[in-house]
Amino acid sequence: MSCQEIFVSIITPTGIMCDIVKASYSSSNYTPLPKERTQIAEAAKRKAIEILRDALKKKDRVLMEKPQELVFGDSGDPKFWMERYAILTEELVQCLISELEAVKFKEDLTRENTYAYVYPKSGDKTMYLCPQFWKASTDLGEGSQPGLLFHEASHFLGTDDITYSKESISVACRGKLAKLKVGSESSVPDLNSLAKAILNANNIEYEFEITLNHKGRYKNGKYTCCGEKAVNSVCERAVPDEFLTCDFQGSFPGRKKINEVVQPLLRARDKLQRHFPELQKIADDIDEVHRIATIANITGGTVGIAGGITAIAGLCLAPVTFGGSLSLSLAGLAVSTAGGLTSAVATTIDMVASKLKKETVEKLLQECQTELRKIIKAIQCLESYGDIAFMFPVAQIGAGAGRAALNIPKMVKAGQLLANVSQVAKFAGTATRILTGVTVALDIFFLAKDSVELHNGAKTELAAKIREAVNEMEQVIGQVNEMEQVIHQVNEMYKALTADKQE
Repeated sequence: MSCQEIFVSIITPTGIMCDIVKASYSSSNYTPLPKERTQIAEAAKRKAIEILRDALKKKDRVLMEKPQELVFGDSGDPKFWMERYAILTEELVQCLISELEAVKFKEDLTRENTYAYVYPKSGDKTMYLCPQFWKASTDLGEGSQPGLLFHEASHFLGTDDITYSKESISVACRGKLAKLKVGSESSVPDLNSLAKAILNANNIEYEFEITLNHKGRYKNGKYTCCGEKAVNSVCERAVPDEFLTCDFQGSFPGRKKINEVVQPLLRARDKLQRHFPELQKIADDIDEVHRIATIANITGGTVGIAGGITAIAGLCLAPVTFGGSLSLSLAGLAVSTAGGLTSAVATTIDMVASKLKKETVEKLLQECQTELRKIIKAIQCLESYGDIAFMFPVAQIGAGAGRAALNIPKMVKAGQLLANVSQVAKFAGTATRILTGVTVALDIFFLAKDSVELHNGAKTELAAKIREAVNEMEQVIGQVNEMEQVIHQVNEMYKALTADKQE
């Protein structure tokens, strides 16, 4: 005798609630329906199916398309957002019709405060009707028999009972756009509103009983609100015209989906990161060449050092004195040569080694600056969003959305994403300035490559600046990685909402 979950609709002081309880399928106190109640139940089923079929006929006005974009924050465009309870698509309505057509009824008189219940995992399409069901209105309205049948039939499709309160979601553009409400903190969007619109059985019931139900009376053979003659129908005027038209590009001019901005940002990050090992090796090589050359130059004697100072002074003054100081450089070079063969050989080795590095370093610097510019451009695009709207793509939502959404982790803060944007911009700007400084140091290095600078130490200014630039660019990478994690968490939450039906 197995114990199974059943979904039980019960009456409470605040209205109808549906509870999930464990019960033995074989020991339920159900009985066949008496003839009179069989007729009532079948009439309710017929009304429910007629309402669903009418919704299909009016699908272009009353049904929704699957959400394609989710919006964080608010936006004046589109100018019309409609509050609806469920993502009611053509596919979902067709599935509800199929389930109701297969439903059979039995009665359970032992649950006095209960409307109905089902065993959704049993494979048996039976609804167990209880005493409160017979007291409900036979016409569509809150807590009505047709509405209760929509509710229970949706459990066969995988819906759950997340909440019993009337919680809606803001949608636009035939449902293509869904706007997440702000949670308890202003920077935390409420992802639950989407989960309820997809997975909550009460939301499907409310969509028919409240949103799509006729607001006018049925008088003289038609409804006063829309002129519909069929009693068991939905109101095509329930959905305003503004909801039916939407220009995505016009609604969000110049805006891109956040993933469209992030992808080039991540590509630039990866290309930039690949340059780091080579830059680090160049800095190490520069230090090593100078360490060896310094020892050799010092061995060459103090004369070589003094000559080096004279030569550098002449070269530095040349632009100012229009070449007059070049004679000073030549004199210094002569003195430096007197320093001996050891110093000359060491300086030559350093010059050759440095010449080979110069082209490599310049090319790497240019490539790094190119990728940094791409990162800054992407960040500027993200910053332009401000707190108006972040748009994320949503996978196609099937009729059998499972319970994965019930295990959604806590929603990340939208402000957390903006904070990372700010940090990336800060570090990228600093790294760019330092790379400019490396370029200047590169020129100085190839000018001042004599024994004086070599004598001052193995860690040259150029090598130090290269390492500083790599350090700053690594911080840029770190901030981009953090941003990627935030976006990944958000996307994973959306995937949970579109998971296949799980048993």
